[in-house]
Amino acid sequence: MPARAGTGKGPSRAVSVDDILYEVFGPLVQGAPGNEAATLRALDAVPGRDAIRQVLDLGVGHGRTTFVLAEALRDARIKAVEIHAPFVREIAGRARKAGLAHRVHAVCGDMEKIDVAEGSIDLVWAEGSIYVVGRERALSTWRPWLRPGGCVAFSDFVRWADDLPEEAREFWAMEYPDMASEAVILSCAEAAGYRVVGSFRLPKEAHEAYYVPLEARVAELAGHADAGVREILGGLRKEIDVVRRFLGEAGYMFFVLQVADG
Repeated sequence: MPARAGTGKGPSRAVSVDDILYEVFGPLVQGAPGNEAATLRALDAVPGRDAIRQVLDLGVGHGRTTFVLAEALRDARIKAVEIHAPFVREIAGRARKAGLAHRVHAVCGDMEKIDVAEGSIDLVWAEGSIYVVGRERALSTWRPWLRPGGCVAFSDFVRWADDLPEEAREFWAMEYPDMASEAVILSCAEAAGYRVVGSFRLPKEAHEAYYVPLEARVAELAGHADAGVREILGGLRKEIDVVRRFLGEAGYMFFVLQVADG
C-alpha cells in the first residue's frame, strides 16, 4: 500500500506505523494513482497478451488491478499477493462470488519474499507497488521468474522535468528519494535485462482516481485523537497539494518491459 508522505519518520509509540497506515488507507479502493483505462492501456502494450496464462500481481491492496486483469485475460490464472490479511480475505471472497476462484488465487505474503519457480510466469504486474522493493532490486528479482518472452508491467512516480521547482524537489527528496527520471528508469530496465516495449504518463484523471478519495479520507480523519495519525494526515495533505500543483513536472508513469532474450 503506497504511503509515502508522512511516513519517513515513523512516530515512536506503542501503535505501529503499519497500524496507522491501514487505518488511514484501509477504506480506500486503491493505494496509488491509476484507473481501469490505464491498466488496460498498459496491458494492451504487452506482447502476446492473448497467450498469457500465468500472472503474478504484486502488492494488490483491495485487488482493483487483479479483477481488471482477470476480466481482460480470460484464460489466465492470477496470483494476487498482498501483505495485509484482511485484504487477502476480501479478494478471495470477491473471487468466489464472481465465480473466479479457479483463476484468482489471493496470497497473504511479503512481495519481497515470495517463492516463485524460475521461468513459471508470463506476466508480473506491479501497479503502484514497485517502490516497496525498490526498482533495481525488483527488476533483478523478477526476471528469473519469467518465461522466455515474459513481461513486467509496473507504474511508479517519475520526475518528468529536468529541474523540479524547489518546493517539489525538497518534498520528494524527503518522501521518495528513489524517484528518478524516465530516462534513468528505462536505463535501469535495460541494464536488468529487459527491453522496453511501452511507457506512458498517467493522465490527470488517473491521479485523481486516487487523490480525490484520499483527500476525502484525510478530511474524515481530521482532528483524530491519535498523534501518529495526525502526523501522517499532515504529510498526506502536503502530498496531495504538491502532486496537484506540480503534476506537469512529476507524476505516475506506466512501464511495460519484456525479457530481452525473449
